[in-house]
Amino acid sequence: MTKIKTASIWKRVSCVVILLCSVIILVSCSKEAVEPPTGNKVDNQEASKVKIEKIRVWSDNAHERELRLKQIEEFNRTKGRELGIEIEYTVFGSEYQDVIKQAVVDDEAPELFRPTMAFLTNFIDLGYAVPITKLPGGDELVESYGNNLVNNQHIFNGEVYTLPYNLTTYKFIVNDDLFKKADIKEYPKTWQEVREAARLITEASNGRAYGWILGLKSDWMISTYLIRPNGTNVGHVGFNHETMEFDYSAFTPVVEAVMGMIEDNSVFPGFEGLDADSARAQFAEGRVGMIPGASFDTSVYYDQFPTDINWSVISIPSFTEEEPIYKEFADATSLLGVGKAALDNPEKTLEVLKFFYSDENTAQMYTQSLYIPFRQEAVDIAASEPTQKGFSDFADMPDKVIMLPSPDTRVDVQGSLYRQTISNIFAGKYSNMSVEDVLTDLDNRYNEAFQRLPESIQDEYKQTPEVIDNFKRYD
Repeated sequence: MTKIKTASIWKRVSCVVILLCSVIILVSCSKEAVEPPTGNKVDNQEASKVKIEKIRVWSDNAHERELRLKQIEEFNRTKGRELGIEIEYTVFGSEYQDVIKQAVVDDEAPELFRPTMAFLTNFIDLGYAVPITKLPGGDELVESYGNNLVNNQHIFNGEVYTLPYNLTTYKFIVNDDLFKKADIKEYPKTWQEVREAARLITEASNGRAYGWILGLKSDWMISTYLIRPNGTNVGHVGFNHETMEFDYSAFTPVVEAVMGMIEDNSVFPGFEGLDADSARAQFAEGRVGMIPGASFDTSVYYDQFPTDINWSVISIPSFTEEEPIYKEFADATSLLGVGKAALDNPEKTLEVLKFFYSDENTAQMYTQSLYIPFRQEAVDIAASEPTQKGFSDFADMPDKVIMLPSPDTRVDVQGSLYRQTISNIFAGKYSNMSVEDVLTDLDNRYNEAFQRLPESIQDEYKQTPEVIDNFKRYD
């Protein structure tokens, strides 16, 4: 009986040993199958030593969200992993300003945020926004923008808080079909030629189309389509930073040219009751020969009012037979500012800031017609032409300057403001006064209001001689 039990025990032990050996062999084989080569193992070990930290970025740029998220996903998966960075990108809607203001109060605001003039100066005063140069390496990034940074837009109290990213540019859009029908061989180069072209187009169209159009119900068309584009002819957009005075009377030639078209009956009828969308819709329908345009209008004629007409983008006409002596004006928008939370992780925050502003990423935005880059380098490396017609023409501004901030919104002007005053001229409400007299009176009212501002506020709009001199073209 004892021998039988002993044999049974040894039999069981043998089975256990065999099972253990099998497990060891399987584990060994399994390790050989999944264990990477020695080099990869070292890399993985090194990567595992990098601490991944989140850098929060807040914005309300919903139109670029899809492409931006793809760029961020690629960064987080590659370079971000190497540097120990994970970008946490949040896009808000119309509530953005309220959300970020409350986050500042609660000390929960992000490292990077899209700044707007509606709150940036307040954030600076509160100590929430910090200069880019406070980040290690920030000086080099700022220096790469040369003398293109301006007071009260990028520079506050002598410190750089944000950088220009994209541009709104201004050109002239013409209907090639109507030009051909009117037998006009060349595009107008002066505003007097614009008036003549408008007359010829109107005459050739027999009431089915007109040379020009206005939309006085949208007073922003006065500033966006007349004043800003013609900065190239006068050197400013209403406030002359060289003389530190308002000078709307400098725009007399273009206002007189439009008045001439009204007198010639070359302007689309009923313009007093049209708004911007109505005016652009008429152009898209082929009923208007010429209309000023901003770079965002390519989207209007691509998506909002798709058109089958043949149209081209040309330069802003000159006031004289000579070329304008000033560079083309563009409105620059900043992408990101730096919050004080960045000071807890300054090196990684700067890497994220550089990533967002990189020419490679901006070039992708350009090819999808999302932005006209401020930096020409981004345009130059774009892999393909923009998707929208005319977008590359609006981006063709190698000789450009950024419009300077104007105090027009900070003055308490007696009487009608400049947009309404110019609209009233076109509506015939100053029939007993010349255009120049009306605009001179406008200047006087604005300058009197400017002089009533505290000197400290007036000083905010002073620019260096280098900035002023940069506005002029030099052969």
